[in-house]
Amino acid sequence: MKRFTSDVVVDGPPEKVWDILADIPAYPEWNRATRIEPDRKRPDEITYGLTAVRPNGQELSWRLTGRLLERRRPDLITWRLGMPGFVFLKMSYALTPRGNRTHVLFSAEVSGLIPRVFPNHFPNLLPDPMAGTMRDLKRHAEAGGRRAVPAPAPAKKPRHGGPPPRRR
Repeated sequence: MKRFTSDVVVDGPPEKVWDILADIPAYPEWNRATRIEPDRKRPDEITYGLTAVRPNGQELSWRLTGRLLERRRPDLITWRLGMPGFVFLKMSYALTPRGNRTHVLFSAEVSGLIPRVFPNHFPNLLPDPMAGTMRDLKRHAEAGGRRAVPAPAPAKKPRHGGPPPRRR
């Protein structure tokens, strides 16, 4: 089993941060790094999706279904995702008060056949989306829970290190 973590300190109480994390249908409003969607018929079941970038620059998108395991307000949310026989992820947000701030620890424990057969893939796939989720959570919580403003698009890099070609 491999364990990955990402953390952030949010200006705000744990109850406020927990309310944001527990509102699964609202994730698309603030979380650009991953996609978490509830099952409309069974509220404890979710689909978790992310797009990761391999070391060679190739993007890899995947989706796993799972179930919420624990919702303990205001300090823990845990779910288990996976494909039976292939890969399982146990993901959790642990919230710890720090005065009027909240330390959020996002952890993912990966197990199953796929991580054993491809041990170098998960270390490259999970950390960036997890860190992105933490940045988005901090931004959203500190903005008062309002809808996140999209980040500006990055400027295009010139081709081959020089200026872009001129149009005639």
